[in-house]
Amino acid sequence: MNKNTNSVNIMSMPTQEELCIKILEYVQNHSPKLYILTPCFGGVCYVNYVQSMIATLELFHQFGFPIQFEFCKSDSLITRARNNLIAKAMADTEMTHVLFIDNDLMWNPMNILKMILAEKGIVGGIYPLKKYHWSRLVGEDLSKTRSRCADELVVDDQNKIEEWLDKRNQSVLKSYVPDDVMIQSRLLSFNVNHLGNHLEIDDNLAKVRHIPTGFMLIQRSTIEKMHESFAETKYTDDVGFLTQEENKFAYALFECGVREGHYFSEDWMFCERWIQLGGDIWADVSISLTHTGIEDYRGSYLASLL
Repeated sequence: MNKNTNSVNIMSMPTQEELCIKILEYVQNHSPKLYILTPCFGGVCYVNYVQSMIATLELFHQFGFPIQFEFCKSDSLITRARNNLIAKAMADTEMTHVLFIDNDLMWNPMNILKMILAEKGIVGGIYPLKKYHWSRLVGEDLSKTRSRCADELVVDDQNKIEEWLDKRNQSVLKSYVPDDVMIQSRLLSFNVNHLGNHLEIDDNLAKVRHIPTGFMLIQRSTIEKMHESFAETKYTDDVGFLTQEENKFAYALFECGVREGHYFSEDWMFCERWIQLGGDIWADVSISLTHTGIEDYRGSYLASLL
């Protein structure tokens, strides 16, 4: 990931009532249908995921917004699982959007609707990696602190936390980031690659180079354009996941590969292909996601930028 000196511009935070009005209008005018796609090898989804899924189904039902979940539970090859899930969704001519959500994430379902309203070809939320960087509390490598007494380290910890909170308090966004979220997010790294050292945010959206597929929304028109432009990636499903009709939409858009001497994962490569066609990759920095591992890594990407 890139290390950036970020410039965060003032964002507009719509009220819940404003969002609801926009969503109702969108559903009425566009007749959308969302597919949520989740690869889950071994057939396992975390409780946090299931709770979010139930809340999402309830919310979409309230707005009369058709939604369908699809799972790939038997494929250990994540690239094929993602490609096959897209093919299954594309076979439904009423589908307008697909949203990949990994089985170890927890989300606020309203954020899905916010991304749909953004009307971007590819947009996603940024979630934390499953590792705390405790050295950030003392501003140095923890392996170098052994010669220092515990009292000194406690003072450093407190000073660093106060520094983070002071910086948050100077921001116009201070009311959106509680103390605990600010501290936790500063100890985490986030799964995103920026375009440069300046991150410009407009209406919660920032143009970036790569976002992870774990919470990525893709418009149908984006996939159709990529199918046309990367026709050489057409393949036949050999694992029996797709029907004959669904197999017509099987394209290996998610592939690992080497670009500029770097090994790219399937999500980075997918983003690169869209950029190659003149598209943009967007991140909604207002979305907070919890990444479940040996504990819940609750991260606000917005807080990490302050």
